[in-house]
Amino acid sequence: MTNEQFQIFLDRNGSDPERWPVVDRPAAERLLAGDIKARTILQAAQRLDAALAHHGRDAHDDGAATARVLARLSGPLPRQKAQRWRLPTVLLDWQFAPAWPRVAALCACAVIGFAIGLSGVDRRIDGLDQAYASAPSNDLGSLVFEPEALTGARP
Repeated sequence: MTNEQFQIFLDRNGSDPERWPVVDRPAAERLLAGDIKARTILQAAQRLDAALAHHGRDAHDDGAATARVLARLSGPLPRQKAQRWRLPTVLLDWQFAPAWPRVAALCACAVIGFAIGLSGVDRRIDGLDQAYASAPSNDLGSLVFEPEALTGARP
């Protein structure tokens, strides 16, 4: 086993000889007995393992916090609300009651506006003013089939 192979071996198995595989342990121990560089590599790996083990321990005791959380979770859960039929409860939970008058007023305004637009109350189609009534731009056909003023697009 070379020093590079020993470094890879330590990276895979750690610095504790008890955790080394039985097959590779004799070759690693022979290398450690005869090579100072291998012992230096082992000491560096042991320092790294010690630092990782120290970092793995918490600075304060989290066992008490864990016990408190588990104690709170171990009790019975609160009773859940049973949903008999989902749609009516959803509508009742949203509390639409204050919105209905506003929605009704909006619908009434839309219907009145649509009716005025269809009836042509804003257009003057009577025989009193011949100049106005005979103008080609005021008859219904020219209003519908005339090109658009801004873009010139035809229907």
